[in-house]
Amino acid sequence: MVDDIAEEVAKGFFKGAARIFFSIIIELLIFYAGEVVLFAITLGYKKPRWDYYTSEKPSKFVIFSELSLWLGFAFWLFIFWFINNRLL
Repeated sequence: MVDDIAEEVAKGFFKGAARIFFSIIIELLIFYAGEVVLFAITLGYKKPRWDYYTSEKPSKFVIFSELSLWLGFAFWLFIFWFINNRLL
């Protein structure tokens, strides 16, 4: 009985840790891709922010971070679509 409880706790811990790890990696990948896309769209006028907008006010932090996340997400969707339709 104690072994079953310990096993479930260990599974829950590793499952949560893996979820956090992968969500951070994916979110950062999407965020920085969005920053690079913004840099390319504005022809270098808007420099990429590598600090994740942590030095900004909370309202600007949310707006700019979400903008970069959505642009990065759209960029990766386009890349996957392109690979699927053109290269495969």
